[in-house]
Amino acid sequence: MKDRFYMVFIEGENTPTAQYDNLKEAEKEAQRLADKFGKSMRVLKCASASLIKPDGITVKVDSFETALEFLGRDNNVCMCGIPDKHEKAMVAMYKLITIAEAWNKADNFVPNFSNRNQYKWFPWFMYDDKSTGFMSDTPDYSASYVAASLGSRLCFSTSKRAEQFGKQFIDLWNDFLKY
Repeated sequence: MKDRFYMVFIEGENTPTAQYDNLKEAEKEAQRLADKFGKSMRVLKCASASLIKPDGITVKVDSFETALEFLGRDNNVCMCGIPDKHEKAMVAMYKLITIAEAWNKADNFVPNFSNRNQYKWFPWFMYDDKSTGFMSDTPDYSASYVAASLGSRLCFSTSKRAEQFGKQFIDLWNDFLKY
């Protein structure tokens, strides 16, 4: 990325039209747009900028259906023999495990519980009486143990990823955790 560039903004809009390498190009485009739309334009000189890329997995896998698609699977869940009162929780757990598997595949993370140096991060929850449900809390990690209440299928490579998973799918977590 260049150290200096220019951007044209249409008055009243928050998004620039494009990025230009020199002031002359940017001013020419600003005049063209001003004439076309009858609005004022601003040309901003930027000394530097950081390129921030979106967190790819949320774009690729943001639901159970996209997780199945990402993994190349059909939804063939069968809750045969599960009592009705547990079916909602088991379906939620199946969905959480499937989404977590897709996220870890996208992150190239394979949990290895024989490797004590590999951190495995888990979403962590606190019960909130006001909302009568669980809320995502600070993630926890383990290099050598797994909390039995969470299970090894729901761990991630980073704290950020575990927290994101807990927050983004809190409805599924509540379906699973609440009796």
